Amino acid sequence: MGFESGSLSFHAFYLSKGLTPDVMPRFAERALPPLKTLTGEQPLHGWAGPSHALDGDLTEAHCWRGDWLWFAHVTARKQVPPSYLRAATMAELEIERRARDVEFLPRAAKTEVRERVAEALLRDAQPAFACMECAVDLRRDRLLASALNDAAMQTLGPFFRETTGVMPVLCCPESAAYRLRGIDANTLEILNLSPNPDLPKPPDVPLGTEFLTWLFHRWERQSAVFELDGRECGLMFEGPLMVSGDDAPGCHETVLRNGTPLDSPEFGIALWNGKRLRRAKLTLTQGDIVASATVDALDFAFRSLKVDPPKKSADAAPGREPDALQGLPSLNTRAAKAAQAAEEGPDAKRRLAVDERLDRAAFYVDAFLHLYGQFLARREDPAAWRADLAEIQAWIATRSGH
Repeated sequence: MGFESGSLSFHAFYLSKGLTPDVMPRFAERALPPLKTLTGEQPLHGWAGPSHALDGDLTEAHCWRGDWLWFAHVTARKQVPPSYLRAATMAELEIERRARDVEFLPRAAKTEVRERVAEALLRDAQPAFACMECAVDLRRDRLLASALNDAAMQTLGPFFRETTGVMPVLCCPESAAYRLRGIDANTLEILNLSPNPDLPKPPDVPLGTEFLTWLFHRWERQSAVFELDGRECGLMFEGPLMVSGDDAPGCHETVLRNGTPLDSPEFGIALWNGKRLRRAKLTLTQGDIVASATVDALDFAFRSLKVDPPKKSADAAPGREPDALQGLPSLNTRAAKAAQAAEEGPDAKRRLAVDERLDRAAFYVDAFLHLYGQFLARREDPAAWRADLAEIQAWIATRSGH
């Protein structure tokens, strides 16, 4: 699954109570029901092991990896491809019209035919699966889940609570502000980031986009280095960038991509007109850990998080003949692969285990929330925030050419 290889996309959730590996029997009790019980359009919900959507092994031994419990929430439903359903319906309507020897079928007859065709096709349809990977961080009392839309989160939350007795709370700008600093966003002073005198005051405090704009300014004008748990870390922004503002004049979203979006004058103009940075690719580093993801400031969604170490150079070794088909991977024998591994030595990059990948994802979330906590410390102090705001407004004015 996605947590095991490739990039990770997820939301983080707070857990009010810590879980231990012995909770897995509760998940087994609510495992995905047998597919033979699937009828009509009514879906089946249940838990599955980490290997695939039909992995029924929900034991502690199978799902416990390092400091993580790894499993999946699966939804199964019978589904007929829309194009096939439409074609079959049109064919049946034509048969019915000819059987009645009429030019046009009555509306009631059309409805009856559509329902009959849909019911018949659903009866023989194969199940389709929607799988949300979940990983419980046993050290931090946190859940990472590949639920990226509201519908998925609304399905996951209650089902997780029914299973464990613990309701996961989405880690978003408002909940994180309360957890980190005890801040109620509604009590903060509302001020414009832009020095544009023609802008009205925003109706509420957009904490997430304020934070990402503040962090971009800090990275560009102040420092790209910060400390986490006594160790030095670094941060870097990359494009594409999305700036947004529901209260901004004109369009409410602008996407800057290709070329050099970080240096584009359009970015400064958008900030001048009341938009704030909503989405960007953010890289966080610590020691040999380099993790980068596209972060959405509205709900703290982390998309396409890359945590694996860079691959070793694929250049051919001196004296080795190039592949006959250039640009395609060679079909090496097992002996050749073993010989190549021996040549690379013990320092060659290895594939990370799933718990190591999740540990790096946890570092990314920790570092991101640590930076958010630094922003909140400034934001809740009126004097400190006005000092930061003066610098940000001067920066926006310079960026926009005013």
